[in-house]
Amino acid sequence: MGISFRTSFLNICVTASLLLMSGCSERELCNLPRKTRSHPWHAGTERPYIIKGVKYYPQMHYQYCAIGVASWYGNESLGPTATGRMFDPQKPTAAHRTLPLPCVVEVENLENHKRIRVLVNDRGPFAQTNKRIIDLSAYAAKQLGFYNKGYAKVKVTCLPKKSQLAALKYKRIPYPAKPKRTRY
Repeated sequence: MGISFRTSFLNICVTASLLLMSGCSERELCNLPRKTRSHPWHAGTERPYIIKGVKYYPQMHYQYCAIGVASWYGNESLGPTATGRMFDPQKPTAAHRTLPLPCVVEVENLENHKRIRVLVNDRGPFAQTNKRIIDLSAYAAKQLGFYNKGYAKVKVTCLPKKSQLAALKYKRIPYPAKPKRTRY
């Protein structure tokens, strides 16, 4: 009996010491993300969804590079994004149909070679889905030089390290940089 009491007391003292040294409370420790599932779901943004009869399967990794058409959206989209944050057309943000939310991508305008890094924090575009691959904020469109035209041919490259940091900032579990290989 004496040994189990001493062991329990020692465990309590060690835990309390670690909490004091780390500067966080026991309540904060309880709110840490749990890694019990191999594919954590985040607020519904990674679940498959259907828009206009098309089913989309969000990625669970940051490997992405594509060439296509970018457009921009502005004041008509005021309101919360898919990540729950308010949309601000004057910030470098974007919407993508399948990239993990949030993530950071570099967008290059292939007509003038201007580049910008943006935070993907919303879903879209859903109009002309066969051509448009990304919707950018008005700010990003101005920086890339196609604000007046409305669209441009772009190259979109996901930045894995920056995306993992963005996920942590949004208090989400970061995904791996590349997809896991499955054995058959």
